[in-house]
Amino acid sequence: MTLPYTPGRRGFLASSAALLAGTGASAAPARAQPPSVRRIDVHAHYLPERYRAALAAAGHSKPSGMPGIPAWSAAQHVEMMDRNGIEASIISISAPGLHFGDDAAARELARHVNDQGAATAQAFPNRFGVFASLPLPDIDGSLQEIAHAFDQLHVDGVVVESNHNGVYLGDRRLDPVFAELNRRKATVFIHPTNPHCPCCQGQAPGQDAASLPPIGYPFPMLEFMFETTRAVFNLILSGTLARFPDLKVIVPHAGATVPVLADRVSGLSPALGLPEKLDVKRFHDTLRGLYYDLAGFPLPRQLLPLLELADPSRILYGSDWPYTPEPLVAALAAQLDQTPLLTQRLHEDFMRNNALALFPRFARA
Repeated sequence: MTLPYTPGRRGFLASSAALLAGTGASAAPARAQPPSVRRIDVHAHYLPERYRAALAAAGHSKPSGMPGIPAWSAAQHVEMMDRNGIEASIISISAPGLHFGDDAAARELARHVNDQGAATAQAFPNRFGVFASLPLPDIDGSLQEIAHAFDQLHVDGVVVESNHNGVYLGDRRLDPVFAELNRRKATVFIHPTNPHCPCCQGQAPGQDAASLPPIGYPFPMLEFMFETTRAVFNLILSGTLARFPDLKVIVPHAGATVPVLADRVSGLSPALGLPEKLDVKRFHDTLRGLYYDLAGFPLPRQLLPLLELADPSRILYGSDWPYTPEPLVAALAAQLDQTPLLTQRLHEDFMRNNALALFPRFARA
């Protein structure tokens, strides 16, 4: 399938118009943005120039099959925030992460993007936070970067991809990293990335394919949802979250397909013969203990099952900018502002208050 977009700014603008039409929403909210809405955005991305160059050099100039690497600068980000009622954004590196096969290069790139993220937060006080990137699956390098990021840069947490070169979250090889994060009671933001399976690796290394295997759609459309779901359930079924109970884990995109598949997975899990019994109640209590952001398309269908599964004090706003173009950010936020599924109190909690409980430094004096 050939997708109707082209790389660069023009391509993103054209694509955003098509995406906007798909939401059934207008580019402008049906009513003026309420002055009281001051969103805290926990799902937003940044792309330092050196990271952009590394993506292109590794064959990811159309990351995950999207039209191109979006433009980004801190000044552009603040302008977008001001136009959309976003008071603060916690920025992170998106898929496909930053480990492209060489541990030393990944360590260097992680250090660079984390230093750049911290510099951005320092340049715009109270407007930005940072989820640090780690050079996973390099364990030693990741432990070194955790120390630097938390002790020197004072980051707000870390971002981890659903898999790192085929090592999925919940794999025992990652336990040293999760143990250190647990010791620090860290916030861990999960972001989906390209699936790691033979049928999904159809292009030769370095080849920049316009459409992706196995069926030609960009990974964020379908595969990202299942990547997140696979990672979350593996964290539970592997016992990782039980072994490291002080982690504060944020699941993106309204839980992906976790709310829909939770009963199926919990119902079948007793047949797995797990070393430690995982009954249905404990399974769902663990899911309720996670945080969930609302990036993507939570309305009209995805929000309701999430509300049935999640603790409402742990649902957070996310824009996914700049990978989600601003017109679509505005339209999706307007849907959340207007949905009858949310009371005024829930809306305020989801847009701001819940994030302030998790990241109190953003509270105004």
